[in-house]
Amino acid sequence: MSANGSGDGARADSEAFVVGGLPVPPELAGLIRAGKWVPPAADVLRRIFDDEPVQPCFYSESVLVRENNDWHTETDPVWLGDPADERNEGIVPERSLSIADLGPDMPVMLDYRESLTAPRVLYMNDTVWVQVAANIGQLIALLYPDESS
Repeated sequence: MSANGSGDGARADSEAFVVGGLPVPPELAGLIRAGKWVPPAADVLRRIFDDEPVQPCFYSESVLVRENNDWHTETDPVWLGDPADERNEGIVPERSLSIADLGPDMPVMLDYRESLTAPRVLYMNDTVWVQVAANIGQLIALLYPDESS
C-alpha cells in the first residue's frame, strides 16, 4: 500500500502523496523519492534556521509517515503554543506535517493553516515556532542553492 493509502504502488517521483490527510507538496515529494531530501552542510542549516544542528535528519517517505502518525495526536502545550500569543502562535498538529528535524526536539514543519497547496515552513527554536520560509519551494532554494530545478 502506498503512503496515501491508495495501494496503487507506482507513482511519478514528483507526484504529491498524502500523509494524515495533508498533501506533501510535489517539489518535496520529488526530492524525497529521488533520495535528494538530505541535510546540507551544517553552515547552510545554521544560516537558514539560526540554530546549531545536532544530527539533522530529513525524512524519507516511510519516516515522514511514521513521524506524523505520532505528531497528529500531540497534545503537549509545549509544542502547541498559543494562537493568541503574537510571539508564539503555535502550531496545530492536525494541520501540519513534520518533514525534518535538526536534532532532538528541533522539528521542521509544514504548516497548512493558511494554505493546503503552499504550506509555510516553521521551525521550533528553543522556545517558539518561527517561520523559516513562506513555502517549501523557498526552503528548497535556500537549502540547495546550487541545484537546478
